Amino acid sequence: MEPRIIRAEELKEKDFGATKVTDIVDNEDFPFNIAKVRKVGDDIKAGYDKESNVVYYVLEGKGKCVIKGKEYHLKKGDFVIYPKGTIYKHLKGLTLLAIASPPFDRNKRVYVE
Repeated sequence: MEPRIIRAEELKEKDFGATKVTDIVDNEDFPFNIAKVRKVGDDIKAGYDKESNVVYYVLEGKGKCVIKGKEYHLKKGDFVIYPKGTIYKHLKGLTLLAIASPPFDRNKRVYVE
């Protein structure tokens, strides 16, 4: 693998309704992936990741997350760590940097509500 600069203008935001995702590092060269996640609406359902451990860093905004049914307030600069199997959801108002290992796979997320 060679050194590389990833330019912001090269990245495209994907629209998943309440969640907008910009993949930054998402290839087989790394045992993790990194994405920018904008919460423009509330997650309807809580869920968990079957395989990925996920760390979120709050880049911008203020909002809430729900972890195992308990609500927490988040603000810029906070980190949230979700070991695989942790039931959670995010609420609108947050822009997050997500790091998942192994790489996050939307098809392996299980919804419980």
